[in-house]
This record gives sequence, C-alpha cells and structure tokens, in this order.
Amino acid sequence: MKNTQPPAGPLVRRLWSTDSAAIVALFRDLDPQSRFDRFMGAVSETAAAAYAARAVSAEGLIVGAFADGRLRGVGELRPAGTAAEAELAFAVAPGHRGRGFGAALGTRLAQAARNGGTRRLHLRCLAGNRPMRALARRLGAEAGTGGREIHAVLALSPPTAFSLWSEGVGNLLDVAAAASAAWPAVPMM
Repeated sequence: MKNTQPPAGPLVRRLWSTDSAAIVALFRDLDPQSRFDRFMGAVSETAAAAYAARAVSAEGLIVGAFADGRLRGVGELRPAGTAAEAELAFAVAPGHRGRGFGAALGTRLAQAARNGGTRRLHLRCLAGNRPMRALARRLGAEAGTGGREIHAVLALSPPTAFSLWSEGVGNLLDVAAAASAAWPAVPMM
C-alpha cells in the first residue's frame, strides 16, 4: 500500500546561543546568489559567517527551521524604527527552498511580533528576488516598489488570548526541543 501522507513540515523553534555553530554553518553554506539576496548586495562567505555569529545575541528574535535534525533555515525579527514596527529577514539552505520553510518561519515570527505589540512588519528585498517577493505575498504583505528594491508591509492585528496562549505553548515546546537536541542519547540497558 502506497503512503499518501504528505511529508511533515519543518520543525520551527526559537534559536539559542547553543545553536550558534549551526547558524554560522547555514550562513557559510549559502551560495553567492543566496548571500546576495539575503544581504541585498555582495557579501563574502566570511562576512556572512561573522554576521551569523552575532545573530543570536542581536536585539530581536531568531527562529530556525529544522529538517532531518539539521538547521535548514532561519528567520529574524529585528526592531525597525518605532516599538510598533519590526523587520523580517530570512535565509534558507540551498536545496530546501520552495518547500514552505520561509512561510513557516514567517508565520512564527509574525505571531511573536503580534503578541509583542508590533503593528507592522517590513520585508525588504531586491526586485529580482522572486522567492522573497512570493513569500511576502504568501504572508499577506502589501508590496510597493522603489525601483531596485521591493518594500512589503504586513499589518498585524492586536494579540488575542488565544494567540498569546499559543505562543506560550510554542515557547515551552521550543525549550524542550532545544534541550533534547543538545543532550546526547543515552543507550538503554
């Protein structure tokens, strides 16, 4: 009998300082075009890795998408101007794009932003970055062009009791998932 179940989506969780090496490896493994798209300009592998090394400790929130036990994508929520505004940025490993990682990361970050009082999320990309433009549309952002750059804005509704509860449960699961990944398996006797 053929399995008709779709493949499971990525595990998305908050990233911690214990994930720093995986974040650096992800950014280091980005191909030149992916780095260009992510940073909106030419960036060396070394510069991308240096950025990644500071990403967990930077102001805001960083979440990761895992598949096969490995970090395959990151999404960042960073303050932008006023307390009610923030910016999203993404990086997904080659070979894992177009599989819903960006949408899963964006959904998780939008929920955290909404519950934290953010009213507008900004997504910026170069006009030629079709995957990011598609992701902005998928998240419901309104896009405007500025020549070489696309600026999309996602308006967020105020938090609800359910959205706050859901994020709280997700945060507890994040801690459990991170802890289980950090501890080596103990053989059963």
